[in-house]
Amino acid sequence: MRLCFKILLLLLIPVSIMARGLQPDSLAKNLKLAKTDLERYQVLRKLGFYYLESDAPRSLAYWEQSIAIAKANDKPIDEAYHLAFKGYLLTLLGKYPEAFKYLQQAQTIAENEANEGKTWNIEHIPSLRSNRLGTLAQIHQKLGILFSFTKNNDQAIVEYKKALGLCEESHSRELLGLVYLSLATTYATTQQYQLAQQSYQDAEKLFLRIHFLQYLGSIYAGLGDLYQKQQQDKLALQYFYKAVGAAKKGNNLNGVRRGYRFLSNYYLQARQADSSLSYAIKTLSVSKLLGYKDLGDNYETLYKSYVLKHQQDSAYKYQGLALMAKDSSFDANSKSLADFQKLSFDEQLHSQQLEQEKADIESRNRTYFLSGAVGVLLLLSIVFYRNNRQKQKANVLLNEQKEEIQNTLTQLKTTQTQLIQSEKMASLGELTAGIAHEIQNPLNFVNNFAEVSVELLAELKEEEEKGNKADVIAIADDLSQNLEKIRHHGKRAESIVKGMLEHSRTTSGQKELTDINQLADEYLRMAYHGLKAKKQDFEAALITGFDQRLPQVNVVPQDMGRVLLNLFNNAFYAVNQKSKTAGADYKPEVSVSTSQENGQVIIKVKDNGMGIPDAIKDKIMQPFFTTKPTGEGTGLGLSLTYDLVVKGHGGSIQVDSKQGEGSEFTIQLPMN
Repeated sequence: MRLCFKILLLLLIPVSIMARGLQPDSLAKNLKLAKTDLERYQVLRKLGFYYLESDAPRSLAYWEQSIAIAKANDKPIDEAYHLAFKGYLLTLLGKYPEAFKYLQQAQTIAENEANEGKTWNIEHIPSLRSNRLGTLAQIHQKLGILFSFTKNNDQAIVEYKKALGLCEESHSRELLGLVYLSLATTYATTQQYQLAQQSYQDAEKLFLRIHFLQYLGSIYAGLGDLYQKQQQDKLALQYFYKAVGAAKKGNNLNGVRRGYRFLSNYYLQARQADSSLSYAIKTLSVSKLLGYKDLGDNYETLYKSYVLKHQQDSAYKYQGLALMAKDSSFDANSKSLADFQKLSFDEQLHSQQLEQEKADIESRNRTYFLSGAVGVLLLLSIVFYRNNRQKQKANVLLNEQKEEIQNTLTQLKTTQTQLIQSEKMASLGELTAGIAHEIQNPLNFVNNFAEVSVELLAELKEEEEKGNKADVIAIADDLSQNLEKIRHHGKRAESIVKGMLEHSRTTSGQKELTDINQLADEYLRMAYHGLKAKKQDFEAALITGFDQRLPQVNVVPQDMGRVLLNLFNNAFYAVNQKSKTAGADYKPEVSVSTSQENGQVIIKVKDNGMGIPDAIKDKIMQPFFTTKPTGEGTGLGLSLTYDLVVKGHGGSIQVDSKQGEGSEFTIQLPMN
């Protein structure tokens, strides 16, 4: 799944400025010489396209300047066009909520028919047109990419189909081919192989017809992947080599990287170690040249290739790098996905709040009417009361006292009920928030397909009135598919609810007899080399004190490895932070030791880092509590560690720390 997303990331980039022979130095010079906003706008736009494939942050900076110029010159269509590319770049950078916000702004501007014609429209290449319909096509294409990256593939397909119609209407042929390409990739991701192959072939025919060769390599790579999934290995290999050649010819370095990646995985699956390793090294080299930060999959392929060649030292190194890279990528992507899903949920809540406000206004109007009626009745009551005041004086006083007592009792009961209800809602709110958060996606899909089905019903009526039996049958088939999707996602929502209710009964894995000494030594060095890969100047002394008589212990090796990795990572982080402020005499040290006592295995992880303040010692095992700066920690590592040790293995974990001197974590596990 992740591989398909990365391929999709690179398939949808517009015509490269590099392919047209323009260089950044000459463009930067032209920018300095530009005298008018239009001239600056033209150069900034070209610079943005130039760096689009190789340096997303720099490209983003040029797009933001273009947006400011377009806005200042009342060119809303150009503003929307560049907002779409800003959203696209933020998607590539993993900032999904921000990307969604800017794409929505762009869509609002482009859908306003009053903005028709308010554009410089300086580009003559159809895929880069910034007229209103062409801009709308770009926006729906970029929304499709965002939904693909956030694993909302059904919604992505809806956006791509909208883009297809707008491309044909605005004659944007290159963009039409790119949308076919992205649609094919999403079909492949969802295992709709026949539709994927047809879309790849549509894109290939269009690109060859208009002589747009830059992304032929991407098409051949995708077709090769499809053939490999269908066990047509020889044909797949031919297309992988064809993809590399086409990408080189089309001056598409990203396409070359993808071809190398497919070849490496192909030979790895065929257990041809030399070829797999050769192409894995080439893939890593090109990835670094392009400035890729997420290299986890590259490292994993290298690790598996070295294992196949029986080169254990190199395999061990890249296994550690892969684990560290994937942990970092998972934390960042999980947070961004959670923020994106929360954004969608908050928007629906906002819509519900507007409806609620409308209902509240109507309710207040009814209340005013009733209040008036009550006022009239009250006035009549006062008249009657005054007429009979003397006669009923004693009874009134008695009734008032009774009423006051009754009101007091009622208020006490109401307060008691409210307190009980508040307590119930506080507990229920935690569960509800989690379920609502998880269930939002399938509900979105149900709503979307229901909306499309309403439109199809209208079309069905029109075609039936015209007597177009074939179209009626086709639309009915589409309706049937939509209803099946609605049923599917409804079942998915149901399964989410059941899954969350059964969450407390989940288990972590299969226990087996494990050499704790070997496991601790392995993960100590894995954590150290992982940090060294990020911070090459980091040095620390690794100290081990293993009890060689220690018997094997019945544990889940993967879970206990994760426990040790979390503790080692925290220890290295602590000594690294201290080394930034301590003097030259400071020598970072991290140690691990094992022993046995009273039927218990004792594991101790110690460092001479910053230490933990007494005020927060009791909080460090709580979920989401972290002392690390924003972006460097999730606050879940020690919480997960505690659960795996205590709940998963029936052990215990304690911390002994002194601020400024270091920390020591002690794990106790039962031998039997």
